[in-house]
Amino acid sequence: MINKRKIENWKTKQAGFTRTPKSLVSGFTLVEMLIAVTLFVIIMTISIGALLSVFDANKKARTSKTVVDNLNLSIENMARTVRFGSTYHCDVNDLPLNAPDDCDDNVNGSDFLAVQFNGSTIVYRLCGTAINKSETGNTTCSGSDTSPITSTDTTIERLRFYVFGANEASGYEQPYVVAVIKGYVGDKPTIQTKFSIETLLSQRTLDI
Repeated sequence: MINKRKIENWKTKQAGFTRTPKSLVSGFTLVEMLIAVTLFVIIMTISIGALLSVFDANKKARTSKTVVDNLNLSIENMARTVRFGSTYHCDVNDLPLNAPDDCDDNVNGSDFLAVQFNGSTIVYRLCGTAINKSETGNTTCSGSDTSPITSTDTTIERLRFYVFGANEASGYEQPYVVAVIKGYVGDKPTIQTKFSIETLLSQRTLDI
């Protein structure tokens, strides 16, 4: 008796092709496909998250450099004026500005400082989220003669000046200013870089 499978295989060969045994035919089931897709999505999500973290870290490093460079320039600007200037004035409501005046409250300080420098009244003060400078004694935050010395990428949250030794009542104490600056750089919380700076600026000219 001729085996039916052999007959079918012979007919298949005669037709010009060979039948592949069922034992060699394989594929993925629906469950296997779902597992594979799920694993792929999980791995891609982790990879993308890590990549975004690297981008954020890189951007944060760049913003940190920006804040350091900008603040160094701003503080150096103030430091030069205060050190080589005189007649420190800390009260915006107590005129004239060319009269020495310690802060009325040296516990909380003031966001305003006027200094006599090269015959001009230089004013520094907090205007919104920036430190403004005026070389004409402008005590307000408006006008063409006042402009920010900090970049738009830098947000100043707190600026305080503490003036000591400016008043004649202080005797022969050498006048000096303590400046406290706090803020951050960056518009998104994930890349923001906070900073807090405190510096002491002393008058170079001897107050004798």
